Amino acid sequence: MEYFSNRLVAEKSNKNVNLSPYNKLIGEWNFEMKCFDENGNIEDESDGEWIFSYILDGTGIQDIFIWPRSNGSMDYYEQGECGTTIRMPRYDKSGKWDIVYASKWAVDNLIGEEVNGQIIQTGINKDKSDTTIWQWNFIDIQQNSFVWESIWSKDNGVSWHIATRVQASRK
Repeated sequence: MEYFSNRLVAEKSNKNVNLSPYNKLIGEWNFEMKCFDENGNIEDESDGEWIFSYILDGTGIQDIFIWPRSNGSMDYYEQGECGTTIRMPRYDKSGKWDIVYASKWAVDNLIGEEVNGQIIQTGINKDKSDTTIWQWNFIDIQQNSFVWESIWSKDNGVSWHIATRVQASRK
């Protein structure tokens, strides 16, 4: 498996590929997460960890999201989330990214782009009749911290509701 790991993970970005804005996230992060119900009330709060790395000869970025924080066991598997996201920039020079998130709960596809210093990631609905807009956005990105939010809208973006908010700090 070492051979596989060495080919997957890259030490640096590929100089021929623009990995901005996600390259700011490379590294290990601790986070506090709050989950909200449809009325905006906090349903759950806990800690986790998020690890970002260059992959595939530095041409993309992958992360591992672990919540609640792992103590080295698989305890989080029953109730929590252990997932991975692969982000690859489009080669059409549009500045957009193709994104796939996979966990035991779901596999989601998103399109990512930088807008006013934020990373906006808009989900692609599997059910074509579902008109809900959903986004997983990195906002307030600093050198040693960021905020990530999962938000949704059922009225074509007129009003937004928060589902999850993560406050992360670099390890």
